[in-house]
Amino acid sequence: ERAYAVVPHTTNALVATLCGVSPPIGRWQTRLVGDSIPARCLPELLGERGYRSVYFTSSEQTFERRPEVVENMGYDEFYPVETMDKEGFEQANYFGYEDDIMLEPSREWLEENGDDGPFVATYETITPHHDYRAPDRYGIQDFAEKDGLNRYQNSVRYVDFFVRNLIRQYKELGLYEDTIFVFYGDHGEAFGEHHRYQHDNVPYEEGLRIPLLVHDPRRFPEGERVGTPVNQLDVLPTVLDLLGYGVEGGEYQGVSLAGPLPDGRTLMASCWYEDECLASVTGDEKYVYHYGDRPEELFDLSEDPLERDSLAGESPDGMLDERRRELLRWAAGVEATYEAPGGG
Repeated sequence: ERAYAVVPHTTNALVATLCGVSPPIGRWQTRLVGDSIPARCLPELLGERGYRSVYFTSSEQTFERRPEVVENMGYDEFYPVETMDKEGFEQANYFGYEDDIMLEPSREWLEENGDDGPFVATYETITPHHDYRAPDRYGIQDFAEKDGLNRYQNSVRYVDFFVRNLIRQYKELGLYEDTIFVFYGDHGEAFGEHHRYQHDNVPYEEGLRIPLLVHDPRRFPEGERVGTPVNQLDVLPTVLDLLGYGVEGGEYQGVSLAGPLPDGRTLMASCWYEDECLASVTGDEKYVYHYGDRPEELFDLSEDPLERDSLAGESPDGMLDERRRELLRWAAGVEATYEAPGGG
């Protein structure tokens, strides 16, 4: 119910979810290629257990060096939109097409490989990305008065149909009952709620909150909810746990959502730009640090979910200092990880 991004940018989110490690902070282009991710990612881990892996995306492969990043994560096969038949599909934004374009390549791959053993398949959806062209395949509804927000919400609605179509495909191919599905967002999206737009530098709930749903037809037939804050780092440990695997020789930064969650855990997040903004969430308390460009903020999300009234001026002595130091230590640790040999 309360899932967060670590760094609200697409490729950073892939690192957090698929590799279980805090992603680099900053507008990098080369820090996730070669031997640069400081953790073993899910496709590589499961590949050692006989899983084949494939990555589909409805975006152009030039987007943030996606072929190299995907290869670095350990995927066996990669299919960007350049490999797909575009006839009959609308362009969803300036670098990708509507997500249903992935359905036929997915079907072809699953028909050829689905019965040959376990696999990991990743589908990177692009339809809700700016500039929100909102394909009209499933109609357009009036969700908001603002044109941009309405187009965005219709684009998100489109993804609901894509998810439905994908699940139907797995059912038709007889794969549904044996498949664990993980649906998650890479970041939120802002439309001026705090005078900021899109997502890269939005430390507020509209930028950091994401959907996160784990669907295991066998383990959770009635469904379960997690009410405490979680983030993208918890995805990899959750998947390994549900598959029955443990981690040897170390540990990942997140925890499995299938088991008891630690009390009082603090989740850290950073804006995409370096030295722009940081945020931490402990229970219902959220702290936001702006590197001195504007006053630091403290919110009680149980009473103020839209983050309208900062309580920073009412906080106990030393509390803000400690929250600030905690965040800066975390950010410095992330930076050091990627500066180390083999880490960037």
